[in-house]
Amino acid sequence: MNYIFPIHILKKSLVVIILCFCLSVLLNAARTFHVDSWTGNDEHDGLTPATAWKSLERASSESYKAGDHLLLCKGRLYQGTLKLTAIGTKKSPVIVSSYDAEIGADTLPVIDASGYLAPVEVLNGKHLIISNLELTADAGTPFEERALEERFGVLITADEPGKYHGFQLKNLNIHNIFATRNIEKDGQNPTSNMGLGIAIFMDHPKALIQDVWIEGCNIRRTGHTGIRIFGNRDREGSGENVYLKNVTILNNYLKEIGGPGMVPGIVENLLVKGNVTDDTGSSVDPRMHNRGSGIWPWTCNDVLIENNKFMHAFGKHDSHGAHIDFNCMNVVVQYNLSINNHGGFVEILGNNRNCSYRYNISINDGWRIEGTLGAKAEGNTLWTSGYTGSTNPRIGPFNSYIYNNTVYVRSNQLTNFSIVSNTDGIFVANNIFHILATVGDDSQLVKDPDTGEQTTPKRVVFENNIYLRDSTVPESLLIQDANPIVGDVRFSNPGGFKATDYIPANKELVKDKGIVPTKLPGDPIGLKIGLEVDKDIFGNPIKGAPDMGAIEIQ
Repeated sequence: MNYIFPIHILKKSLVVIILCFCLSVLLNAARTFHVDSWTGNDEHDGLTPATAWKSLERASSESYKAGDHLLLCKGRLYQGTLKLTAIGTKKSPVIVSSYDAEIGADTLPVIDASGYLAPVEVLNGKHLIISNLELTADAGTPFEERALEERFGVLITADEPGKYHGFQLKNLNIHNIFATRNIEKDGQNPTSNMGLGIAIFMDHPKALIQDVWIEGCNIRRTGHTGIRIFGNRDREGSGENVYLKNVTILNNYLKEIGGPGMVPGIVENLLVKGNVTDDTGSSVDPRMHNRGSGIWPWTCNDVLIENNKFMHAFGKHDSHGAHIDFNCMNVVVQYNLSINNHGGFVEILGNNRNCSYRYNISINDGWRIEGTLGAKAEGNTLWTSGYTGSTNPRIGPFNSYIYNNTVYVRSNQLTNFSIVSNTDGIFVANNIFHILATVGDDSQLVKDPDTGEQTTPKRVVFENNIYLRDSTVPESLLIQDANPIVGDVRFSNPGGFKATDYIPANKELVKDKGIVPTKLPGDPIGLKIGLEVDKDIFGNPIKGAPDMGAIEIQ
């Protein structure tokens, strides 16, 4: 028997379905909220410039979902803090940015968080883009307990189990970030200020942050670090590292940073490219930490640091352009320009494995003198160290590859070559060491903890480097060049501060005179991204045998 559904019931059902669908679309539609500290009113709905909210407090009270926009009016000053609850999706992220004012200037909106922990704070968010804002937080009477001794420009944290993916920070002007009170720290002075420009932390071992992109930001005058990104060490559970993964730090400018410029810790798969750090370890403000390298990865895997410029780092320890702190693997520092950094050029600390400096240009690095300007250590052109913490034994480093770098050191400074005696695997070749200064030996001697006997470097390949004079490498150095080349490569403008100043004119000495880098004996890896490269620091192709130094002569 055939049953015919009544047409009037079918029509009503279709109407209900359509109404439900339309209601669902309306409830899930992305919204755009506006905030104007001049003309806004927190009683408004915020959905148009004419009905904008007034305060960050009102904006912080909203929960933002996929596709929502929160826009601050340009040319306005906002006092306080923006605390974001934002859950976007990969296809529809939450966007926090600015909009053009109908009246007033078109400069970026300014959030002044004096007395607050951060101008922008995100907790347990997902898929969020923050751009086109000016952020400052210079001391002030603290309104939040943590703000007494900590301060951030942007603070992103995850403190609950879950996956927190997709954070983009773009075109942010972050400056004058200082906590209200200094604390005891390991800087140049008895106390340091813990002001950080951008900070991203995994504060729970099961809170996984991934896919971070920081681009085009200007960070200036922070008490301590410019950019700090940290995974988690599960100290109460397994004790294993939980890595924050997939990070890109691209084309940012960091100036007058009290501590280090960039510090990634427990991070995996990191690209740092096209950035400039200038005056890290700064002392332009007496509250500053006054010690810091341009960048130092710690306990990181698979890191590429390339095409950056690191200048004028200062401090009693470390304070190189880029140094590789301990417990890292597969960190490659290439195609960078390193200028006038107090601590030096190459620094590879303990328990680092398969790391490299290659095709960089170093100018006047390593001018630090122990006992002068508060320095606790000498400056170095080349330094391997087994340091893994003040109370831990010295370990390694293992399989360090240092090749095709161009090094220039002026005559009126000192520098050192320093090789820890338990270095295990080091390849030094094809470098140009054009050093006019006196070179000292600041090597560290370490005894084997089991036998008590003096350790010596193992698996050493040190050959085929060019020196301006035959007395460059100290006779006491633990490793010696097996095939040194002495001569003047005739730079185009020695002592200049541009990469082009170090193009060699002496083709006979340089052209095709490099050896092809190969894996050290007993090392099955070499470099994860490969030992051979296809271009030099300028992007010129490598043709035939590699030339000496960082520049392939055309």
